[in-house]
Amino acid sequence: MCIDYRKLNQKLVKDNFPLPLIEDVLDTLQEENVYSTLDLHNGFFHVDVDEDCRKDLTRKGIVICYLDDLVIPANDEKEGLEKLKIVFEVAKKYGLEIKFKKCQFLKKTIEFQDHVTENGTIKPSTVKTQAVRKLSEPATIKQVQRFLGLTGYFRKYINDYSTIAKPLSDLTRKENHFVFGTLQKAAFEKLKNIMYEGPHLHIYKYGSRAELHTDACKQAILLREADDGKLQPVYYMSKKTNTAEEKYDSYELEVLAIINALKKFRVYLLGQIFKIVTDCSAFQMTMHKKDLITRIARWSLQLEEFDYEIEHRAGSRMKHVDALSRYPVMIICNDTLTSKLKKAQEEDDSIQTLKALLEKQESKEFFERNSILYK
Repeated sequence: MCIDYRKLNQKLVKDNFPLPLIEDVLDTLQEENVYSTLDLHNGFFHVDVDEDCRKDLTRKGIVICYLDDLVIPANDEKEGLEKLKIVFEVAKKYGLEIKFKKCQFLKKTIEFQDHVTENGTIKPSTVKTQAVRKLSEPATIKQVQRFLGLTGYFRKYINDYSTIAKPLSDLTRKENHFVFGTLQKAAFEKLKNIMYEGPHLHIYKYGSRAELHTDACKQAILLREADDGKLQPVYYMSKKTNTAEEKYDSYELEVLAIINALKKFRVYLLGQIFKIVTDCSAFQMTMHKKDLITRIARWSLQLEEFDYEIEHRAGSRMKHVDALSRYPVMIICNDTLTSKLKKAQEEDDSIQTLKALLEKQESKEFFERNSILYK
């Protein structure tokens, strides 16, 4: 007998407890230096909690839980031992079984959910980076999607990921034919090499001074200030423009990059003072005007909930943004239009004069990027 339970399932009251984001779990390790990990045996089926008691139970304490994997962070070995003692006493009291073969105790480096954390830094696990390294060139769209799924999971480690992966992601569009040409091979090998070299980031430390560096290429970098005063990368973000956004002018793209970055890093930046560093001089002067066009006015309202300072840096001084990653930045743009514009400016004597002046002194009105002069 076969029974269709779909209508019955629609009537059931569902218990909704979403899993925490891996990034949120990793961020909680910001202050600790020593870690222990435990793996519960059949963790879901240990204790049946009475329904009336569930609302009174806490999900926060000295242990970080993700499914049946536990992490016990501590400042030092002494504190780590004290926390382990408490955990083992609770496990014994309630009959929780622990797989000791999978446990790690008082380690400086641990692997948790495909990430390795050590001394305030995180990086992809060696298993994942080796797996990417061994992949052969995709021969079908499905294989391209699998590759992008694997590397995309670690895109926060890769500066300007969306631009590097664009030749591959374009293959997945329905209107495009599958042709794995020179551009696709270059993108594939570049992502493999980046992953194999083991990119790493620093865990964000709440309360530390933060800076958000953005660029009109739709990329952004969130940085934190270390104890020695140096800025360390916390998260790389990149985003492709859609069809409508491709029509924006350079100023709108600069503001859009800031808005997208603030949405992405809202959990880090909301409620504290931080600095936005941009090479768009017009951003600071126009955001507080009353007669803004509708789109800019809407973005201006979104900026109101943040407490930020703005620092303008000329494009020539923003090279450090790219230097934070060892990989050259590729710009998403219309190559034909860019080539025509560059050639036209090279033939214009007045523009060449302005470029020569910019090399000697900064200008609030003009800036140069990729050999093209912008106002």
